[in-house]
Amino acid sequence: MRKVPTRVLAINAVLVLAIGGGGYWGWTTLHPKAAPVALSTTTVSRGDVQSTVSASGKVISPGDIGSAPLVAGTLKTLNVKVGDHVSAGQTLAVLDTSALKTAETQALSALISAKASVASAASQITQAQLAVDTANQNFGTQQDTISQNIITYQATVDAAKKALDDANTNQIPAAATYQQSVDAAQRNLDSAKLTLKNLEWTYEQTGVRDITGAFLTANFCINFMDSYQFVNSSSVTTFNSNCSPLIADTNALTNAQIALDVAKQNQKTSLVKDQQSLQSLQTAYSTALSNQKINIAKDQDSLTTFKNAITTAQTNLDNLKVTQNIGSSEPTLAQLQQQIAQANYDQAVKNVAGASVIAPVSGDVASISTAVGGNVGTAFTQATNSTTATGFIVLTNTTALRVTASFSEADAAKIMAGQDASFTFDALPNENATGKVLQVDLLPTTSGGVTSYSATFSVDGKVAGLKVGMTATATVITGYATGVIQVSAQAVTTRGGNSFVNVVTTKAGVQITTPTPVIVGLKGDSADEIQSGLKEGEKVSLPTVTRTTSSNGFAVGGVPGGVTALAGAGGVGGGGGFGRGNG
Repeated sequence: MRKVPTRVLAINAVLVLAIGGGGYWGWTTLHPKAAPVALSTTTVSRGDVQSTVSASGKVISPGDIGSAPLVAGTLKTLNVKVGDHVSAGQTLAVLDTSALKTAETQALSALISAKASVASAASQITQAQLAVDTANQNFGTQQDTISQNIITYQATVDAAKKALDDANTNQIPAAATYQQSVDAAQRNLDSAKLTLKNLEWTYEQTGVRDITGAFLTANFCINFMDSYQFVNSSSVTTFNSNCSPLIADTNALTNAQIALDVAKQNQKTSLVKDQQSLQSLQTAYSTALSNQKINIAKDQDSLTTFKNAITTAQTNLDNLKVTQNIGSSEPTLAQLQQQIAQANYDQAVKNVAGASVIAPVSGDVASISTAVGGNVGTAFTQATNSTTATGFIVLTNTTALRVTASFSEADAAKIMAGQDASFTFDALPNENATGKVLQVDLLPTTSGGVTSYSATFSVDGKVAGLKVGMTATATVITGYATGVIQVSAQAVTTRGGNSFVNVVTTKAGVQITTPTPVIVGLKGDSADEIQSGLKEGEKVSLPTVTRTTSSNGFAVGGVPGGVTALAGAGGVGGGGGFGRGNG
């Protein structure tokens, strides 16, 4: 192998180094290293957030103003003449209000009558409801009474049944008692007969004879003791002594017979009486059962009557409610009539008040179309750039200027009459003014596919140098929140209805961003109200743009939006664009 000279090797090494250095220079020229960008932050604070909409427009003059009463009629009083200067709110003229006041009185009378009808209708409902309540109460009371009556009726039946059962039970012992009395009387009679018979048998055995020579008997003693004259007293005495026992036994027999007859008669009478009593008790029991059935039926009929009274009262109440339209969301007929009467009365009052012509603004009386006694109409117009004001009285030299401006659909939806406004003027950079929104047109204007709505503003006071036709910018405050947590609107990113910010914290000297969801309240012009998600004093990042620059000073690349992390902390991509970007 041939050895390469040392000089050749040295030259080749120089060429390699030259080529390598040129390549590195070319690469770094075409791919410059991104310059580090400092993280831009803002601090969450507490303060006021204001939202406004603005639009450019022109200064206009209301020009001459026509005025007229709200109602037509005959002019009664004219307080001004042509050339007079009047102030806003001044009464210029008054119509004859006699007919209007009569109508007002009639409307008031109709209103009072309608209110009375409402009260009467309410009273009818109250009375009908009371009738329903009373009927229900009476029905309940009747139910209680019937329940008590059932107990009473049953008690009467039970008492009659017990009396009948007791009588049936006592009938046999009573009959036995009656028979015992008859049997005792019969035994007494039999005993008396035996006693008399034994005495007569004794006389027969002992030979006691009467004066005829026959054996002495009781019948003889009774019939003939006092009919014969005895020879001597001893014979009479003997006879009497023998007859006395016979007569006594005969009397005892007679009394026993009478007692038996009485006992039998008493037995018969008592049996008949007991049977009659039993029949009476049977009748009383049957009557109690019948009365129980009849009275229960009557009670049920009365209960039906009370129940029908409930149905009738409830039907009356329901009919009244239907008639008066009660229970629906709509007013009742009486209430509707009262509303109509109230509206008529209110209108009548307005008509009386509207019979006066009031100056709407300050100015000079330019014309009066009708003299006292003439008819005055309600028509009037206001002067514009192309028309002249008309009306009963026309005012000129009005000093109030106005501003008109056209707002986009979105901004027009945020403004309404009565809102405060401020104005700047291109021709008067040192002059500002305030005013209010007077009206927003209901109909839009479309030009070049863009829809807008015109709004008219009043201008407070006089602005030095302000002339009709000058360009003005009107700004309307559409929202205002006081003392709330707020952060720069640029720090808030919203995607798909969700909002978040990048909260910045420092760890070991390195700033770290953390995406944090927030709830946004009022979106202001420069700051947003944060209702939830942030605390006062926290730091959040603002969007930045990373750029690279070529050696000739021109940018060759960049990423809009997002935040570049420092010291290897890692970047969090932001929404595409700046500020309130929605990705």
